[in-house]
Amino acid sequence: MKRIINTVLCGLAIVCCTTKANAQVQMSYAMDEPTFMITHKDVSKFQQLDSSRVAITYRYNFRESAADDSLKAEDYMTLLVGRNYVSFFSKNLRELDEKNTESIKTTMSFDTPESSWQGYDILRSVARGTMTVSNRVPFTDDVCQYTEPVPTIEWTYIPEDTATVMGFHCHAATCEYGGRKWKAYYACNILLPYGPWKFGGLKGTILKVFDAEHNFIFEAEGLTQKPEPIVRYDWKYKQMTKEEWLKFEANMYKNAGAFVKNTGARVIIMDDSDRGFHPLNESWEQYYNPIEK
Repeated sequence: MKRIINTVLCGLAIVCCTTKANAQVQMSYAMDEPTFMITHKDVSKFQQLDSSRVAITYRYNFRESAADDSLKAEDYMTLLVGRNYVSFFSKNLRELDEKNTESIKTTMSFDTPESSWQGYDILRSVARGTMTVSNRVPFTDDVCQYTEPVPTIEWTYIPEDTATVMGFHCHAATCEYGGRKWKAYYACNILLPYGPWKFGGLKGTILKVFDAEHNFIFEAEGLTQKPEPIVRYDWKYKQMTKEEWLKFEANMYKNAGAFVKNTGARVIIMDDSDRGFHPLNESWEQYYNPIEK
């Protein structure tokens, strides 16, 4: 696990905050090895759009590097299914945002997320048949957003292939979407045609899905019918097309060192090398393996 030290009056953990003449706050980070850092967002202001009928928690594992066959990078994701909206987001990141929003008001301190936590959320409008995807840009306060039609995924059912996921009897189906081949297990007795990420359209709720090249796995680990609010946060969003976002994201990863420098963040690497503590190398390239090519 990458260790990120960041402090605002946080004891041993360090983000140094400095204020520039133009009143912008500059953040300084110290970490064991280079990684992208999602910053805190205030979640005190929002619009409640719906309430969930079903909430499902998925464990999400994905490849952290080209050599990571164990898929050790991990996050927990939440799927909230309401009558009018369906929401999918990082459970870990949202809970930390809520905690930090309160602690900043009381103790002026905050904790930083793990590097594996996902900085996107997806809000599906059932009536409009659209998905709005919001992506938090590392080391900045920016949130880029695009809207696309709900994808029509062509599934091939495999009736003889079954599995038990979280105690539910599931059947298999395969598809190609986002440049990858996928296999899903769906529960026929949960009659909601949704699943993690952008998946849906099966004869039941998808409880497990993974790609053929063993890069990504979503698997349900909890389900509740306790209503939870489905919200849209009152943030400033940078609107763009999906194509513009995918191009921006690819450039961000492939030119990661230069990207971080351009954000104004100051990153110090503490890797026990002969160089000692040293600034982030501008030639650094972050491993890039997007779930959607």
